[in-house]
Amino acid sequence: MLLEILSYFDLKVLLLVIRLVQFLIVALGSIPLDFRDYPDQATVTDGQSFDFVVVGGGTAGCVLANRLTEVANWTVLLMEAGDDPPVFTENPMLSVLVLPSLPDWNHHSVDDGYSSQARQSKSVHHISGTMLGGSSSINYMYYVRGNKADYDGWEELGNTGWNWENVQRYFKKTERYMDSVKDTSRGFHGLIGVTKQEWRQRTNFYLEALKENGHEILDDYNRDQQSGYSAAQFSIADGTRQGTAVAYLKPIRDRPNFFLLKNSLARKVIFDHDKRAVGVEVTLPNKEIIRVNAKKEVILSAGAVNSPQLLMLSGVGPKDHLEEMGIEVVHDSENVGENLQDHMMVQVMLTGVNGLSSVIQSADPFFNWHRFPVPTLIGFASLNKSKSYPDYQSTVCPLGASHLMVMMACRQIFDLDDEACMKFISAGKAKETLNALVSLLHPASRGSIKLRSKEPEASPLINNGYFSNGNDLEDFAKYVEDFVSVANTSSLRSFGSEVVYIDLQQCKNFELGSHEYWKCYMLNTVGSHYHLVGTCAMGPEGEGVVDERLQVRGVGGLRVVDASVMPTITSGNTNAPVLMIAEKAADLIKVDHGACNV
Repeated sequence: MLLEILSYFDLKVLLLVIRLVQFLIVALGSIPLDFRDYPDQATVTDGQSFDFVVVGGGTAGCVLANRLTEVANWTVLLMEAGDDPPVFTENPMLSVLVLPSLPDWNHHSVDDGYSSQARQSKSVHHISGTMLGGSSSINYMYYVRGNKADYDGWEELGNTGWNWENVQRYFKKTERYMDSVKDTSRGFHGLIGVTKQEWRQRTNFYLEALKENGHEILDDYNRDQQSGYSAAQFSIADGTRQGTAVAYLKPIRDRPNFFLLKNSLARKVIFDHDKRAVGVEVTLPNKEIIRVNAKKEVILSAGAVNSPQLLMLSGVGPKDHLEEMGIEVVHDSENVGENLQDHMMVQVMLTGVNGLSSVIQSADPFFNWHRFPVPTLIGFASLNKSKSYPDYQSTVCPLGASHLMVMMACRQIFDLDDEACMKFISAGKAKETLNALVSLLHPASRGSIKLRSKEPEASPLINNGYFSNGNDLEDFAKYVEDFVSVANTSSLRSFGSEVVYIDLQQCKNFELGSHEYWKCYMLNTVGSHYHLVGTCAMGPEGEGVVDERLQVRGVGGLRVVDASVMPTITSGNTNAPVLMIAEKAADLIKVDHGACNV
């Protein structure tokens, strides 16, 4: 196999070749194609008015555009900083392989001098799609609702109407679960197709080992019981990625009350003398700056980084910070940009079965154009195996010997240096490997978003806050130790399975495999699951940036609808919860403006 003969120099060359191929594929996929049926660019003039102006054509924005234009006498303008998704984003296999070259906001965290120090950049690239559908057009497509306790917890924090019983119906409204077993807890008529992709010949052996290690084996982790391991579910149907640009925008391309601005950057929200949002200032593709007016509401759906940035650029945020940036204060809201949460993630590897079919298995991605390119299990677990609320998530992929995806994860997700990546690759030269991305589901640590500049084009300052609460590092080490203990089962011992330890320079004083080693390893290699939330959190007066109806406190005519409104992060991948939030928000808006009685 190719990777078996790599030297460090060869690895660098191969990475350059891979990036070039990714770039060329994306460039070809960016050629406009009439048959793709995305909505056309609208002609919008300075001062033109719409009932609703939605800022951000990502996951939530596309849902809102679809649902609000269901009211025939409402006009809705959706503005997106990017363009149509490149054609390859619709293909489950290609979109994963070329992800680093897809249009992205290119947000990077600041180097805090503490976490992620074994990463080459000493910071974290928070990938976020700049295109219609946003991150739903470029993510890894895992579909995870979260845990009942997540949403009951939101209501306990003062957010009436966000308990599990209430939000479950919006999950059901969103999804079209492609399974022959009908269950009343799942939705079967929504716009987002969801499939469970099983690779039983490749995964059953590992499921048996996990079962031996005390974990439940589930048919569906998106029902009431989440703790356990199961084949992964994806927002994929009929061989197509189910991003919101595909599922929610294509069907409304000809609605006469829908208007779309692409390649158009929102600069700030405009308020009147009563602190009511009345419009948005936007830079058009030709660099002309115009104002568009909102007769009913402005809605920010720009994501957990860009929504708080836009609020602060508009004068809604911490007073001292806005004055420092030279921005006139409209409303002093000290929690804008605070409460940043993320699922911290590390890469862990075990050696697996003998790699007798390594050539075939290493070609997995190229034989699976219609699905996620490699076999995948998802698990939710706690140190207390009887607990229903999980501590950590494992995304587990059995990969053939010398599999290309090992190197791509090491360099393109975790940004580790050649020496560390070669150790991962060398460990799997002759054996299949069990590659796991292990995530801390409920971090106590918090980060923040601050303005770098009052210029809208400037990326904000992202302080991850990883392990700012010391309990997270201690707990996370225990969770990784719990996961890798599967190597001690009789199933894996029969193949001589071993945990792969990377002797990082930063951890040279610790015994490999010790608790202190794992703490050091996680502190220095930690990356992001790309699940940033919480920076415009809903909550009661004096705490929340928005109320339980997602209206921005202290001003009028302005809502936030995206991952930033989550008061606490959910138990798992966040795309499905954002879909739910947007569907529920659409109903709230309709009720508030007399269009329906929900």
